[in-house]
Amino acid sequence: MDPRILFVSTYPALANGARILSQRLDAPMDIIQGGIMSDGHLHAKSVAGRYDVIVSQGGTAVSIGEEVSIPVAPVRITVADFLKAFEKARKFAAPLAIVCYRGELEIELRSLARLFSDVPHVLYPYANKEDFIAQINKALAMKEATLMGFGSCTRDMAVENGLNYILIRSNIQNLRKAILTAKNIVDANKREKIEARRLKNLIHYSNEGIVSCDKNLVVQAVNEAAENILHIDAQNMIGKSLDDPATSPILRSLYGDGRFVVNRLLHHKKTSLMFNRIPLDVNDELEESIMTFQDVSYIQKLETSTRMQLHSKGLVARRSFGDIIGSSQAIRKTVERARRFSATSVSVLIEGETGAGKELFAHSVHNASDRAQGPFVAINCAALPESLLESELFGYEEGAFTGAKKGGKAGLFELAHNGTIFLDEIGEISSLLQSRLLRAINEKEILRIGGGRIIHVDVRVIAATNKNLYKLVLDGRFRRDLYFRLDLLNLTLPPLRERAEDIDDLARSFIPLKNAAHGRNMPLLSKTSLRRLQAYSWPGNVRELEYFLEKLVVLYDDCEDFDRFVAETLREHMERREDAVCGEESADTVTLRVGSMKDMQAQIVASLLERNGGNKGGLAKQLGVSRTTIWKIASEQGL
Repeated sequence: MDPRILFVSTYPALANGARILSQRLDAPMDIIQGGIMSDGHLHAKSVAGRYDVIVSQGGTAVSIGEEVSIPVAPVRITVADFLKAFEKARKFAAPLAIVCYRGELEIELRSLARLFSDVPHVLYPYANKEDFIAQINKALAMKEATLMGFGSCTRDMAVENGLNYILIRSNIQNLRKAILTAKNIVDANKREKIEARRLKNLIHYSNEGIVSCDKNLVVQAVNEAAENILHIDAQNMIGKSLDDPATSPILRSLYGDGRFVVNRLLHHKKTSLMFNRIPLDVNDELEESIMTFQDVSYIQKLETSTRMQLHSKGLVARRSFGDIIGSSQAIRKTVERARRFSATSVSVLIEGETGAGKELFAHSVHNASDRAQGPFVAINCAALPESLLESELFGYEEGAFTGAKKGGKAGLFELAHNGTIFLDEIGEISSLLQSRLLRAINEKEILRIGGGRIIHVDVRVIAATNKNLYKLVLDGRFRRDLYFRLDLLNLTLPPLRERAEDIDDLARSFIPLKNAAHGRNMPLLSKTSLRRLQAYSWPGNVRELEYFLEKLVVLYDDCEDFDRFVAETLREHMERREDAVCGEESADTVTLRVGSMKDMQAQIVASLLERNGGNKGGLAKQLGVSRTTIWKIASEQGL
């Protein structure tokens, strides 16, 4: 990207300082050398359109400001800079010929020069290049004078005529301030352009019609969607008053009384619009009004299309038993049990913690059954309110309630005919829906909301829950008869902490996938890193492990000590877990996987060494054992 800052330097040292600060402050800029005598101000004028801001010093900065319309950030000359120059002048013991640009600098120099009454001086102010030449010639007429000025032109004239010279230079702090000011202007301009482009895109590419008018009711904007919805020509509307006879009367209807409204219905000829009217007040005065609207028929079509897409996405089971990763005895037994369930068509209740893979097993059971060619429809019962969940499950007839679409809608049980319906989070449904669900399963028939016709359905039900469903039965929050109807076949998924040996297989599967997804090349876990992961309880189960491995892949950057990187990332991950019920370890507790005494000792040592930064001597003292014991266990585990 081309630099948006132009720096016009008046002497080489100033340009060098600007180059250094440009890199330090991350403020890219083009730097040219050229004061007024070198026509630097005219060059700046000719290229100003390529920049957001120009930085310069002294009279050159003032001249540029008079020539261009973009901001000019001057490198300030402070009192300290003036005093420093006058102190140098005393050493020459010669009269001073001070050449400066007319204006503020001239006034400041006259005031400060009075403080140096022992140094004879004459000011030669100039306003342009021609003026400078005339004034410098007058200054040169002073015999054995010392020239004082702001740029290379003063130095060059002094050298050419064999005179001493003094340059009044800005200090590095003021140079830094000027460049930061310029950088802020560039950043502000960029944000302003982005905001303007964003607003333009939001307006012109919105599916909603948008019309705005100012406080005098003059139309300021009409987007393409508004043209299509209202059948008007934006070019003929913009700039006209809403009261103008040539302006479409529907715009006046949308404006109405100008008050704030949301989701109001407006009927115009054969069109029905759902619209909003938003007045924009500044300092309690109306400045603009914005009307947004959409054709009601479009909203209805969009809702219908959305429902159809959601249904179509849920009609296919995409996973199978081959996607279940792990070779532990726990997971092998669970898979074998699920395969036997696939040979039947009775209901299955899958119980397991969040992230344990309940939906994966539901897909697999369906795809291994004789219903595999039929639809697979899934719904999360906790994601919808009762009334909407009922209409989704059982459908409704036309006119059953306000907003019911013409022709009615088939429910998920109908869509799942000759296939499987997967009811996730089954423990969240209300008692009313529990009754209707029990009848649908027992009788294999449903009745749409508002309907009078029984519809026969052949559907296998697979339900899932992360709660203790039988406890809900005992608490009176779940129907006993529905529980036993769903629990004909029960599948309890083992949490990851009970099959930690599967973490190796899972990591070998997930890491290449995440590497490909993020364009990374993180290696597989070493035995040391694998043991660290196996020592953690993973309250979020396989899903938490997958997200953690993805985090490793994203953060990995060819680090030299890969095991340390994994350990530190895992420690940070564990520290962020605040919910003790989900398995977080407090400062004085350690969660262990039940195993042999030797294995549990190794888990304790590994966990506590992570917490104390690998201090084996400190851990031995904490546990009341010898350092040799800790070193031996750590060595055996490769810690």
